[in-house]
Amino acid sequence: MKVLAALLLAGTIFGVVYGAAATLGTGTSFISAGNASVASCETGSVTGAPHLSNGTLVDGVTVSGLDPQCGGKAISVTLTGSNGTASLMSLSGVVPQGGGDVSLTGSTPVAATAVSGVSVAIQG
Repeated sequence: MKVLAALLLAGTIFGVVYGAAATLGTGTSFISAGNASVASCETGSVTGAPHLSNGTLVDGVTVSGLDPQCGGKAISVTLTGSNGTASLMSLSGVVPQGGGDVSLTGSTPVAATAVSGVSVAIQG
């Protein structure tokens, strides 16, 4: 069974505010994604911050505040474009044992002005 924790960071985090971070609070064991609630190992707040290259390109994301219960589970991050659905970059990795932070870097940077959001999924 997969456990999914999704977060959507809307706005112009990447294009307007360099190095900015956005936060999504979660409930005790559920997180809402769109109009559906799904079970989650994440019970606190998760923060996503872009890695900026040359001040104008996003080459990755650091997700921080991950709960220890998520340790060892697969994490995937998708940067979305202006329409909120176009995938600009997909990243994947593993949440460290004990939770905390995970930094994911892509192979091809994208223009910061093209990024309007990020979605994160933790599977397990």
